[in-house]
Order: sequence, then structure tokens, then C-alpha cells
Amino acid sequence: MKIIIIFFFYSFILLNTGCKNKKNTQNLSIEKTTRINNYLNSAVNNTLGLAIAVLKEDTVIYENYLGFEDLNKKRVTKKTIFPLYSLSKLITSTGIFQLLEEKKIKLDDTISLYIDDLPLEWRTIQIKNLLTHSFGLPDYDLMRGNVSDSIALENVFKKKLRFKKGERWEYNQTNFWFLTKIIEKVTNQSFESYILKNQFSEVEKKTLYTSNFIDPIPNRSFKYTFNEKTRHWKKVNFNFGRRANSAGGLNLTLNQFMTWNKKFDQNKFIQTKTKDKMWTPFHYKKPFYFESEKDKFLYGWQQYTSNNEVSYGFTGGLVTGFRKFTNQDITIILLTNGLKGAPIRNKIINKIASIVDEKLIE
Repeated sequence: MKIIIIFFFYSFILLNTGCKNKKNTQNLSIEKTTRINNYLNSAVNNTLGLAIAVLKEDTVIYENYLGFEDLNKKRVTKKTIFPLYSLSKLITSTGIFQLLEEKKIKLDDTISLYIDDLPLEWRTIQIKNLLTHSFGLPDYDLMRGNVSDSIALENVFKKKLRFKKGERWEYNQTNFWFLTKIIEKVTNQSFESYILKNQFSEVEKKTLYTSNFIDPIPNRSFKYTFNEKTRHWKKVNFNFGRRANSAGGLNLTLNQFMTWNKKFDQNKFIQTKTKDKMWTPFHYKKPFYFESEKDKFLYGWQQYTSNNEVSYGFTGGLVTGFRKFTNQDITIILLTNGLKGAPIRNKIINKIASIVDEKLIE
């Protein structure tokens, strides 16, 4: 009798523990996991290598690494570091809104408060115009990364503004270079130090900020293009210099990006009402269109629509993508090192989202 009582006692403990674990874990069905695997095994033929994660309610429900990190056929793994390219802008924008929350800056502040010697017609540019690419700033020469800031500024100041404030949207890198200068002026520290201190833990402070995509770094992948004639991949060699870091210089493993996303969701960077402001569509005189008329540009982020369901995120370098489907509490992170032909990073994200949740089927 005593043995039977002990047996039922431990059975109860195990059953109760199992139920708790099941309650706190979001799992994809075997059928959905198989469908994603089959799709990605096909999609990976369009890239050299990729890493992808799907998160729901702060839990990883799907994670996969496919293809190669480099031309020596080193496999993509959890240790592979991917340049985020323009996904870096999301982290920079979050940093700006951290300063906004701390009342150290205002979106309506003119940038002349923080940047000296601007041309006269540039002095009415506001911080919000930099985040939204809405003042027609000319682009600095991104390809001349070895040129000093003073010379780069002198050269860009010689160019005319392309349109008036708020008239339309036009993407360029000068906007985020100027955001770097504002962050450094306000915080009295380097842009990189400020972001790493306020958005990454001590371990993650080893996170790599560099826009040099020439010099090899252990476990870092590069960007590759595919030559249709030779049927071979070729490494892309660019060194955009430090001033490009806020716009495209962050390099992360998939796990590091997932950790950042979890903290973002837990409001450890900015509060919900601040996110709502960051995700407010900016009103241009001429409507913003990117891939569809339902697109809207926000403050450093972009709003997408799938089957009338809204998501927030951005893409980078034509090879990376990040998307938050807030109504479904789903986040998808896609990191690749090259794509054949037309960019398909949004197509991949939309397809996987539709498998995870049928409400997102186009």
C-alpha cells in the first residue's frame, strides 16, 4: 500500500510539472514545422546561407541554420555573425527614443542645436526629419569610408537639398550619420558606447560595431553576390567607415538579436507608449510607397501589411529582415549572406508568418 501511495505521489508531481512546462511553452505543430523546413530547404537555394528564428510571446518556436557561412563551405551555425546592414537603424532609432524618454532631446528639436556650422537652409531640419528621411538631405559618399568626417561634411554641405521638409520620403545614409552626431553630443560618449551600454548586457558588449566588410573577423560572414553566367558566388568588398555604423554597422549572431528582441518586448529599453510614438506613421505631402500602397514609414521603422494585419520592422542590405507581428505576438528574424536575383527576404518572412498563423496568409 505504501509503495502504491509513493507511486501516485511521484506520478502527480511529474504530471503537474509537465503541465506547467506545457503551459509556459509555445510549440509549433509537427505539421507546421515540417512545412517551414520544406519551404526553407527550397528557399536556401537562393542564398549562400541563412539563419532564422520565429518567436512567439518571448519564446523561440522555430530556429534553423542552413547553408554556408563562406565560400570555403563552412556551415552556418549559432556562432555565425551576420552584418545587419540597415537593420542597425532599428537599434539606433530605439536609442534616440531612449533619449526622448529621458527628456534629453525632443523630436521637434532642430539639429542645429547639436551640429555646428550647418548651411543656413539646413538649420530648420528637425530630429524627426532625420528618423523619417523627410527633408531631402543629399547622401554623403558612402563608398569613401576612409575619408575624414570633416572632408565628408564639407563635400555633403556643397550639395543642394533635394526637396523641402516633409514633402516626401527619400532614403539616405546622411540622416543616420547626423543622428550619430546628436547622440554623441547629448550623451558625451561615442555612439557605439552609448548603444552597447543601454541596449546590450556585459557579455553582449562584445557585440561588433564595424562597417568594414573587407577585413576577416572570426565567425563573421560577409555579403555575397551570385554571378548568373559563371554560376558562382563572389564576396562583396566594402569599407563604409565608422560614420556608417549607426545606419548599418551592427553585426550580431542570431541569438544576440533574439536577446535584444526579448528585452525590447519586455520594455527594458523604452515603454509601450514610447514604442507607439516610434511606430506612428509620418505624414508626408506625397504618400510613401515601398512595396505596396499599404506600406507606411514610421520613425526609423517601416510598417508592413499582410492580409490587412500590420507588422513593424525593416530590411537591410537586401539580405536581412526583421518583422514584429504585434497582434499575433510573433517576431521573425531572417539573416542571410546573399540572395540570387531579386531580393526575397520579405517574401520569406511573409511565407513563414502565414504558416505560423493562417491570419497572415496573403
